[in-house]
Amino acid sequence: MYLRASLLCLCLFSSLSQAAVKVNCSALAEKLSGTVPEFHPSVQGKVIGTGRLHFHEAPDEACANKKIFVIPGDSLTVYSSLEDESWLEVNFIAKDGEDYTGWVKADRVEIGKPYGAPPEDADEASAEDSQ
Repeated sequence: MYLRASLLCLCLFSSLSQAAVKVNCSALAEKLSGTVPEFHPSVQGKVIGTGRLHFHEAPDEACANKKIFVIPGDSLTVYSSLEDESWLEVNFIAKDGEDYTGWVKADRVEIGKPYGAPPEDADEASAEDSQ
């Protein structure tokens, strides 16, 4: 009898401790909305590294969406970054035209130029034109 009661207490404690650790991804995403530093204008990004890079609803490993991912070489639009630059909020447009927005680990994205920035050789051309 004592063993059965101990096991029941252990099971209840275990499930309660797991529930306390669970991340509320929607609440975290809403809390961060509009508070993280944004890129103005948005910048280009390219997926680097190996394997799939899964999107997350919020910048936390527990918030992964296993159905939405990008692969090395895919282009992204980068909207914002956490202050510690560990996560990026990005957008991806799939070949079928659907677009997806979410958070990805920053170490898997190579940041490029801002959208609308003049080409690198434009500075040289304007210097030649002014002479």
